[in-house]
Amino acid sequence: MSSIGLRIAAGNTRKQSKFKRSNLPSPESFWAAHGITLKAKKRWVMAKCIFHDDHHASLGINTETGGFFCHACVAKGGDILSAYQLLVGCDFVTAAKALGAWEEK
Repeated sequence: MSSIGLRIAAGNTRKQSKFKRSNLPSPESFWAAHGITLKAKKRWVMAKCIFHDDHHASLGINTETGGFFCHACVAKGGDILSAYQLLVGCDFVTAAKALGAWEEK
């Protein structure tokens, strides 16, 4: 059997992510900064939507993940990071940096 000259690097070659989900603010503090109080006793709460001119509570927010869905304007996302992206109109990295979840090395 002949060698074809392949060399495997020693050590961990996986690239470490700069995104640290654990550094994101809690759903409670994020939504409170936008005028919405999450009641910890419920898994989902309804509030006036911050993504459109809402006059009724049409925005459902998951108190555990910060995920949201508006039954009127159909704004939706799985966590506060996606809420920030939608509010500001920015990409993932910009939102992560703004929320303190991006570590520069």
